[in-house]
Order: sequence, then C-alpha cells, then structure tokens
Amino acid sequence: MKAAIVHYNTPRLTRCAILSLWKHTPGVHVTVFDNSDRLTFMSKNAVFVQDFAPMVTVIDNTRGQLIDFEAWLRTFPDREPSPGNNYGSAKHCYSVQWLCDHAEEPLVLMDSDVLIRRDISVFWQHTECAWVGELGENVRRRFGYDIQKVQPFLCFLNVPMMETHGIRYFNGDWMWNLTTQRPNHRYDTGAWFHKAVREAGLPVYELPLSDYILHLGHGSWRDKNPMEWVREHRELWK
Repeated sequence: MKAAIVHYNTPRLTRCAILSLWKHTPGVHVTVFDNSDRLTFMSKNAVFVQDFAPMVTVIDNTRGQLIDFEAWLRTFPDREPSPGNNYGSAKHCYSVQWLCDHAEEPLVLMDSDVLIRRDISVFWQHTECAWVGELGENVRRRFGYDIQKVQPFLCFLNVPMMETHGIRYFNGDWMWNLTTQRPNHRYDTGAWFHKAVREAGLPVYELPLSDYILHLGHGSWRDKNPMEWVREHRELWK
C-alpha cells in the first residue's frame, strides 16, 4: 500500500501525519513530494527518514529540480493575478499529476495537515473504482454556481484506471486563477478530476472523511499553530 503527501514548509506537521497513518494502518509506504521553499521536509526529518528508510521516500523539488514552477506559470499568459498564495492550489494539483504520471499502481493522496483516526486500509480495497473518498461542494457565490469536487484531504486515486481512460488530475484550462478564458467554469483542487471521472462514467466509492481523519483546516500552515494542534491530539500519532 502506498500513500503520497505533497509537502510545503511544515516538516514537523507532516511527520506527525505520517506517524498517525502508521499507528492506525501499519505497513504503508509514504512518498513525500517536497515543494518547500523554506522549511524542507529533510531539514527536520533527516534522522526520521534514515530510521524508516524502507517506508519513506522523499522526492526533492525544493529547487525546482522536477517542476520549475516559475517557468511553468509563465506557460499560462492569460492567468489571473495571484490570489495571495502564489497559485498554491494550481501547484498542488500539478504536483499530484506529476506523482500520478510516475506511479505504476494506485495510491492514497494524503494532506500534510491531517491526522488519521482509524484504519484506512479500506481505501485500497476498492481497486475497481476510479477514486475513493468524499465528494464536497465548492461554492463560488459571486459567479452563481456550485462545483462538486473530490476532497483532497484523503482520497484513493486509481492511477492505472486513470491512465487507461486518459483521465488527468490537473487541467490548467479549468483551474482557478490560471485562466481568464472560462469565467463561469473554473475549478480548484480535485474538481477537474471529479468532472473527468463522472463524464467517463467510472465507478466511485464515497466515504465520510470525518470518520477517518482530523483536519487542521484551510490555510493551516499560515493561520494557525500546527504543533499546538498536533500536541492536543497526540493520542492519534504518539
């Protein structure tokens, strides 16, 4: 079983997320795709990775070795001004796409600001589904429409099925703030993927994420003290 985390500047939080995963679902191999520009995952976790080497793989993109995001953003000349997070959602989606492009088997995508509450091996038991997780509503009231999306906090992505049906997690033409050409149909994290899966008629399996995770919340790495939250819920990872 494999899980992947796209990491950004929260090395201690990410480590606790991994420990909580292993506490409730032992034997999962974790791949950390590190996009940090300040606090890299290895800066605080070198010994941790050494101790758990067979179970942790760190993919280093901290200097744009694999995805040069500044160059990549220039390929979208009609993009809107940055909303304040330097196109963070778009970068996240493109990082997930990179992981899918280089994976040969299904994986569970896991956010770094979640703690696992119970065994999640059920996610890997639905290999006939395109994805397993929870469907959320993404409401953009000023445009007057609702968008359904696959919640990115924890979800199973059936990479072989995606490849067979030509389904991609990322589509820049439908990504918030990367284009001004489709003002009524722009999607953020997980929404284009859901649209493509739905239109292909592929099976999905929905699970209530609140049964499986605690989520620190939107903008957690900027707006809150993550380690205070982690210590408060130490029973989930310690």
